[in-house]
Amino acid sequence: MEQEMNNIVTSRLRDGQNTCKHVSLDSDSTPDVVKYGSVTDQHTEEVANDTKTPEEKEGFSCGRASKRQILSFFCVAFLNFSGTASSTIIAPFFPNEALRRGASQTTVGFVFGCFSAVQFLGGLVFGKSITAIGSRFVMISGVFVAGSCSLLFGFLAYMEGTTFIAFCFAIRTMAALGVSAYMTAATTIMAHEFPNDIAKVMGTLEIFTGLGMMAGPPIGGVLYNLGGFKLPFFTVGGLMFCCCAVLAVLVPPQVDEQEGKKDVSLLYFLSIPTVIMACGVTVVVYSIIEYLSPVIQPYVAKEFDVTAPQVGLIFLLLACVYALFAPAWGWLADKKKCVRFMMTLGLIVLSAGALLIGPSPLLTDYVTLLPKVLWINIVGVVVSALSIGSVLAPLFNVMLWAASDAGMETDFATYGLVSGTFAAFMSMGSFLGPTVSSALVERFGLPWASTAFSGYILFSMLLVVTFTIGENVYKRCHAGPSTEKEAHLK
Repeated sequence: MEQEMNNIVTSRLRDGQNTCKHVSLDSDSTPDVVKYGSVTDQHTEEVANDTKTPEEKEGFSCGRASKRQILSFFCVAFLNFSGTASSTIIAPFFPNEALRRGASQTTVGFVFGCFSAVQFLGGLVFGKSITAIGSRFVMISGVFVAGSCSLLFGFLAYMEGTTFIAFCFAIRTMAALGVSAYMTAATTIMAHEFPNDIAKVMGTLEIFTGLGMMAGPPIGGVLYNLGGFKLPFFTVGGLMFCCCAVLAVLVPPQVDEQEGKKDVSLLYFLSIPTVIMACGVTVVVYSIIEYLSPVIQPYVAKEFDVTAPQVGLIFLLLACVYALFAPAWGWLADKKKCVRFMMTLGLIVLSAGALLIGPSPLLTDYVTLLPKVLWINIVGVVVSALSIGSVLAPLFNVMLWAASDAGMETDFATYGLVSGTFAAFMSMGSFLGPTVSSALVERFGLPWASTAFSGYILFSMLLVVTFTIGENVYKRCHAGPSTEKEAHLK
């Protein structure tokens, strides 16, 4: 029996890794992957000879985590904070600045949205080819590009009119490629380091994302008041360069540097029905997260006389609520039986939250349930932030489980593909949210725009429920004959 096990393990590893030279399995040990082709670097050799058992890798806690897991987590946490703070710092002041410099409300929405459109393409490209390029290099170089673009954005203070708009699009496009690169690489590294606790780890990392969301808008408002248009961008550019230095020193070599080029089918992955459903929900959630960015500041300033720092506090509240509940949603999302219920309930609550932002004329004019006051908008922001995590947390696991059920190997290449796809459709939602909301607000006003987004969320919830019912019926119809055949064979 022991010899048969040796033969099976050796055969499977030869199929999966052409560079592997020898595999041995004793009754008291785990498989040891020895010697890769032309590996000479000492740190790379340590990665290639990583012999942690599944028990050592299982569970997300500092006591059981290895040194490389702790370093990887710390670096990605710092990156989440820095990157999110850098991207959200413009929310309290940029829309009015752009309008003052000659841009229309719709153009402001496209300035926010073009960033995400480029991210969509970048996520698919980097996800497909991350093992060929190297995840560590992709992450560090992406941070450097994003930081450089933040510095360049500050110089737009000297421009007006068409020149200002053109350079906004150009710099945001380059920044989007950098952000897409480091987001895809960071998610891939975390998925590989913590394969049994992906949603839990991602949920914990969302604390740092939330801290960045909290810090970005209020700091942006304060820096804008202190030093004008340039100071916020110069500050976050310096922060990103500091982050780049930290990553270059601390991020350990990754396994994909030894695996080399490995082909994974993007088209096959995107043809899996469950993946299609998860991608659609990702678009919905991120369009809701981003739709307020270009429109809330002009609306509350006009209707309720709210200043830029006070708008920053509204975004701070949203981020704070989201960060507080993200770990709990992540813990639940690692339990496969909970995810569809989480997503359905979260979409219902998220739809209700969108109705409160404005608030919707359905609630103030037609039914007269609510007054048109600022605190109703704040309640809507809180309800939305609370429910976003329940929908967002399971999505990565849903895609990964679907890939595994469809026969794809659960390895670094698949993690990269899932990470890139998730980042791509996240970016599509981030593009649709601000562009559509800007167009709707310019034509109908924010209250009706929020009403439209609420209906959009409710429709997506109905699609998720319909898909889940259809999926269960399909599985039951195909499980019957298989079970009968197995019983007959026995």
